[in-house]
Amino acid sequence: MADYHSPTIVRPDIPRAAMTLLEHRLLIGMFSHEGGEDEVYFFAEEYVNDLLHLDLAEVHQLLEVDPFPDSYAVTVIRDHLRKLDPAEGELALDMSVIGYEGIFQDIVKRCDALDDVEVVAAWTCTKMRPDGFGGMATLITADAIETMSTASFLDEARHRLRSGPQAGA
Repeated sequence: MADYHSPTIVRPDIPRAAMTLLEHRLLIGMFSHEGGEDEVYFFAEEYVNDLLHLDLAEVHQLLEVDPFPDSYAVTVIRDHLRKLDPAEGELALDMSVIGYEGIFQDIVKRCDALDDVEVVAAWTCTKMRPDGFGGMATLITADAIETMSTASFLDEARHRLRSGPQAGA
């Protein structure tokens, strides 16, 4: 059996003051983290956790104190709460669908110390499988989110090289 891994790093360290309590809670649920009160380094040694289970009381408390009621994180959480059975005691979030990109983008928008956030991941496998290796990079600015995998790079390069020299180049 092959094990697939996706070690991931986030650069630069994120100023703690730039994150809301809700954003911090979501990000530490998805990523491993190091750092103190000033900055947090987010990373994943094996993979980013894409299934979060949050206590409803904690979620409601975090929403009450959130200073940005229209942020990506607040909007996503409120949308999921509307769909939740009131008898549930926890909120399950599929972060593979929700993503962390919008959270980091809101942080970049608010933080003068950040021009962008980079998320870089390697895709590895414990067996030499053709689909088990590669990676991706995501660049998040206040205005845009760009992602490219190694497969996308190879497809673009292949197309460019097969197309031949461009006129005027």
